[in-house]
Amino acid sequence: MPGFFRKLDPRVTGELKAQKKPITWGLLCVLATSLLTSAMIPLVQQSIAAIVDTTPASASRELGSTPLPGLGSQPKLTDQQAEAMARELGVEKARVEEAVRRAADSQTDFSLPARESALERLGVLCLLIVALFLTKYWFTRGQAYFLTHAASDLSANLRKRIFEKLQRLPLSYFHAKRSGSIQSVLTNDVLVFQNSVQIVRDTLDGPVKAVSAFAMIVWIQWQLALISLGVLPIMAYVIYRNGRRMKAAQAQVQENLAELSAFSNEAVLGIKVVKAFSAEDRVAGAFNERIRDTLKSQLRAARRFASLRPMVELIGASALALVIYICGHLAFRGAVHVADIAAIIFALDVVNQGFRSIGNVNNTYNQVQAATDRIYREVLDVPEEHEPEGAQSLPEPTRGQVTFERVSFSYPGGEPVLKDVSFEIPAGESLALVGASGAGKSTIADLLLRFYDPSEGHVKVDGVDVQTLSRSWLRSQMAVVPQHTFLFAGSIAANIRLGKSNATDEEVRRAAKEAHVTPFVDPLPKGFEETVGERGVRLSGGEIQRIAIARALVRQPKVLILDEATSNLDSESERAVQSALQDVMHGRTTLIIAHRLSTAARADRILVLRKGEVVEQGSHSELLSQGGVYASMYRTYSSGVIDEPL
Repeated sequence: MPGFFRKLDPRVTGELKAQKKPITWGLLCVLATSLLTSAMIPLVQQSIAAIVDTTPASASRELGSTPLPGLGSQPKLTDQQAEAMARELGVEKARVEEAVRRAADSQTDFSLPARESALERLGVLCLLIVALFLTKYWFTRGQAYFLTHAASDLSANLRKRIFEKLQRLPLSYFHAKRSGSIQSVLTNDVLVFQNSVQIVRDTLDGPVKAVSAFAMIVWIQWQLALISLGVLPIMAYVIYRNGRRMKAAQAQVQENLAELSAFSNEAVLGIKVVKAFSAEDRVAGAFNERIRDTLKSQLRAARRFASLRPMVELIGASALALVIYICGHLAFRGAVHVADIAAIIFALDVVNQGFRSIGNVNNTYNQVQAATDRIYREVLDVPEEHEPEGAQSLPEPTRGQVTFERVSFSYPGGEPVLKDVSFEIPAGESLALVGASGAGKSTIADLLLRFYDPSEGHVKVDGVDVQTLSRSWLRSQMAVVPQHTFLFAGSIAANIRLGKSNATDEEVRRAAKEAHVTPFVDPLPKGFEETVGERGVRLSGGEIQRIAIARALVRQPKVLILDEATSNLDSESERAVQSALQDVMHGRTTLIIAHRLSTAARADRILVLRKGEVVEQGSHSELLSQGGVYASMYRTYSSGVIDEPL
């Protein structure tokens, strides 16, 4: 729609179409309430006419709306008086004489039966008004129910789509985005987006009210309608101009809310670090700065919107004042009935209501557009993990042989992380990756899991390039025990079952026993159904790590990836879990990201990395006999100078 009626973004209309049924019913109710509002205009006119036309002074309205001056209760005019009054009022002498006769006759004509008839007519009109408002009440309830239903479903479905899309996005996306910004999309932006239903409502309500009420003015007094029509282009221009200024302001509000959400989320997650460094005041100050920025942008948008409604009302009031002034002159000349004046004033107020709704459309449109841009830019338009056409699964049973052939990798716009890396892990054997922080150890694990694809070279499982395999199938053959374990705020059993959703209670208990979880779970009141708290806050670091190991074990993977899986355990738990892991690793391909040389020494083979390149590889004894980088590191470690050199 041209002008201040913007065409809705196709992305918005696509979401609205899914709510077609409740929106349609809601709009039918909106149409009914808008028309019923305008239907009040003739009822008001007829009610006032019934009151005015049945009073003794009503005959004088042929000359004006006030009694004839100086005539008293028994008006009599001489020819000279009639001529003088006609000149004064600007009407014919015959009209003056006729009005005086009617005023005199009304003293006898306004009998008791006439009064009763007038009151009866007025009573019927009042009943019609009550019936109209009662009908409008039910349609108003209907529109509130259907449109609220549509808005709630809209936001629920959109959040579901966003969340499902997030699950399909590459890991690089989450490394580049702040978690609070993503949460802001799911909460703030979706909440604003659901106001698109309000746009549809006001787009119908505003014009219907304005047009239907204006049509009533035309029906009552078309000359006055022409005067009222003159202000409509001014209102349209004001609404359109204000809307353009609102768009940028609202976009800034959404960005500031996202930044506020991101910072607050980080502050909560990092509260232990904040307290450890006595940084509470500094973090609170930084948060307050973001609060101020958000408040400024909200006030800027509020000021621009706040100026719109008074401006529309001022224009409408100016038109109303002009119409009242002209109606006064017309009434004085007997050209318009006082009931018509009241109906026109009421109709003009309905027209103003319509334009206020139109103004709301423009403001809400800008809010929704800003939220829509963020939702699609931040999540829905982001490319998903590319799955090759015809992605396959290897025939069972998978052996688990892992091969890296001249693999190089760099993050977008970054320096190379891996350079021409080649190695092989025969099925059932273990390989430990050794090197300083940033050497590329974790990147090798990420490439194997296809969180990323290599820039050059090939990563293979059982001789097949992993880029030709389905990601979901590939990852179903592997299990990871990270150095920093993440537990969800559910039960212990639910966290273990994350490794295998259909694991039986017996499988969960068996995996827990192998990972030495049962000793601290069995004494708990609810056992495996005991909740762990957010991020496992109710458990110790060692207990959290053992649950992560159980989660990997219940999966029964062909390839196991251990990111120093025992690093967070006390010495007693470490010995027990190391023993369990040795049993689990037996006959299973295992990639170990070693942070301690004692862990690396247990592997079948060791790969030494330096700045993304393989500098040595071999068994523990072979590397010691070579006297190279690994031997030097091990001598330093064995001397007790440092406990964890890697």
